[in-house]
Amino acid sequence: MASIDVVIPCYNYEHFLPECVGSVLSQDVENLRVIVIDNASTDDSVGVARRLAAEDPRVEVVCHEKNLGPHASFNEAIDRAEADYFMILCADDFLTADTLVHGIAMLETFPRISCVLGTYMEPWVGTVLPSLVRQSGGGDLMEGTSFIERCCGVAGLNVPAHAMLVRTSVQKRVGHYRPTLPLMDDLEMALRLATKGLVAQLRGPLVVQRMHTSNLSQSFWDDRLNDLTEREAVFNSFFSHEGRDIPGAEKMHRSAKRRLAETAFWSAVSHAVRGRAREGSEIFKFGLNLSPASMLMPLGHLYRSEGALKRATAVISETFGRH
Repeated sequence: MASIDVVIPCYNYEHFLPECVGSVLSQDVENLRVIVIDNASTDDSVGVARRLAAEDPRVEVVCHEKNLGPHASFNEAIDRAEADYFMILCADDFLTADTLVHGIAMLETFPRISCVLGTYMEPWVGTVLPSLVRQSGGGDLMEGTSFIERCCGVAGLNVPAHAMLVRTSVQKRVGHYRPTLPLMDDLEMALRLATKGLVAQLRGPLVVQRMHTSNLSQSFWDDRLNDLTEREAVFNSFFSHEGRDIPGAEKMHRSAKRRLAETAFWSAVSHAVRGRAREGSEIFKFGLNLSPASMLMPLGHLYRSEGALKRATAVISETFGRH
């Protein structure tokens, strides 16, 4: 019978932890272990985690005496994984219903799958949880190189790597997350895992990701230049290491840079028309340094990138609405 370890890194998420752990324990999976790794929380996260462990023997708690940073918890999670399959789930997020059942079924059916992702879902904002978020079963398979090429074609935008169901033996071979990528290490990890086999994508979100005021990455997502710079760092890191020798690596890397530059162009325009010219100028310079040819009015980007045309229309409406 297939087994799975779900590791939940936690820092000051006492209010979210019960729902997160509950979303795992409610999955119809018999051979399940949940490990909460608390990174020296200053709230009552440890107390909450220990109460959850007392209520269900499948829950274990690991407590750090000092805050070692999130990467320490992610990489400790990999070291502690012993089951057939493995997942890191952030303590402020929660699994969709039946997601482990469907994900494990795909991994069991296709031994070449290295990891399972869900479909992209916008982060959930607010205190009221979405209802009836459920997996419908089944999914799509693609060769790892095809997945990598697709990621390059969208410059990593909206790739649902925030949480992945991974074959543990493959994760051990791929190794730890890289601390040099503070907030998009998950995207690079998905690319690295893709070099080891097939990638599966379920026909629904794997997790619901919360966006809230205490979210560690909230300020990062609000800074477009940092977002673009980090995505560039992801592709540079990947193609300097695991992706260096895959077929078509140079072409795919160039594609990622072009798409990043195109994104930078329209982001710079958006900032300028909204009265944020200085920020827009910095974003434009970023794109120009990355791929000068891509900064010549890349209209195709609006049609290739999901939601780009809608966002551009909204910016135009907002701008003219002020006059």
